[in-house]
Amino acid sequence: MLCRNVILLRLPPIVPFIPSNSLENKFQIQTTAIMKSLLKIYLLRIFLFVSCYSFGQELEPGVDRWRIKVSAENFISNDDAKPVSLKKLLALPLLDKKYSTGDFDSVLIPKKLNSLKEGDIISTEGYLHLVALEKASDTHRDGDYHIQITLHPQWTDSCFIVEIPYEEFASNDDLKPLFQKGRTFIRKRLLHDENKEPSTGGNVMQSEVYVKVTGQLFYDAIHAKDMRKGKFRGKKGKMKKAMHSYTAWEIHPVTKIEFAPKPK
Repeated sequence: MLCRNVILLRLPPIVPFIPSNSLENKFQIQTTAIMKSLLKIYLLRIFLFVSCYSFGQELEPGVDRWRIKVSAENFISNDDAKPVSLKKLLALPLLDKKYSTGDFDSVLIPKKLNSLKEGDIISTEGYLHLVALEKASDTHRDGDYHIQITLHPQWTDSCFIVEIPYEEFASNDDLKPLFQKGRTFIRKRLLHDENKEPSTGGNVMQSEVYVKVTGQLFYDAIHAKDMRKGKFRGKKGKMKKAMHSYTAWEIHPVTKIEFAPKPK
């Protein structure tokens, strides 16, 4: 949103202009035009401030494993990320039920799956099909950018979810600009409007978008409970059928997202 990058101008107060009889009409017209321009700038400042304030007020920090979602304690640099194929990530299984308890609400799950474990900083590549803003319900108003990527350029029923937190919720100052840059990429390069947020239902890409995503491997323990009941998450935007995710693993938070060459 534009309001995130606004520099509030320090303008002098608008003082009514009282023309002197000695001034020419031309000068009076020019002065009136300047006053109108200053007034427009002031009104724009008020609008941007209110818009930015309102957006922030609509969002609320999450609850379930929130500390893990907005931090990446093993993060050093995006360049140090471990490459992992999307096919491998899509096949990651559910963990034991004990990892879906409150004992792991604020600590990383230590369980290893071959060479992977929660907290690893990884990167993967895939076709990005949908991006949505998480603020549609009382339980999901944290402002995350929810993103669905797959192995295929066509809309399919199996995706891997990656999420970019709202930058103001970042756990430290190092992550904040990374979240901000990733969210700006989504708005500017994918939605083609830096001032437009994704819809809560999901914006579906109208052309093939292939990306490389870097961030923390995360286990969504709450959704794991739903998966055991046969309930799978996934949004559909304006498509007829939802694109479900059949793994409880994510990249969350995303620390970098960028275009990548499509596979040949």
